[in-house]
Amino acid sequence: MLLLVVVGAHAADDKRPAPAHKHQSQPQHQASEEARRREATREAIRRAVRGSNHDTVRIEKRYQSISHEHIGQYVGSWVKLETYYGRKVEGVLRSVDGNILYIDEHVGRGSASYPINKTKLSGLQVLR
Repeated sequence: MLLLVVVGAHAADDKRPAPAHKHQSQPQHQASEEARRREATREAIRRAVRGSNHDTVRIEKRYQSISHEHIGQYVGSWVKLETYYGRKVEGVLRSVDGNILYIDEHVGRGSASYPINKTKLSGLQVLR
């Protein structure tokens, strides 16, 4: 007899209409779930485009002094140099031929190429 009372109580619960707030929260819950999925997809695309899971850190390049013997390693790099006579040149190191450095300096709308003897330099810096 006790079993019938419990079953009867549950059957009576099924006949009652569900509260209105449950029906309203369901679509809202589904919308927030979809928004979360969309944001996760966007983040995955961002990571794929960037190439890693971490934000890229910009490394700031600076001019660093180097010795004359190692200048051949920096062909194609931006250089700043100063001669013993006080002339300052800033440009791209195009080539090294023995003791002669060939520097392309940007001037106005063009560029000028200078042959400079590296034995006449008082300062030499490379952008790295």
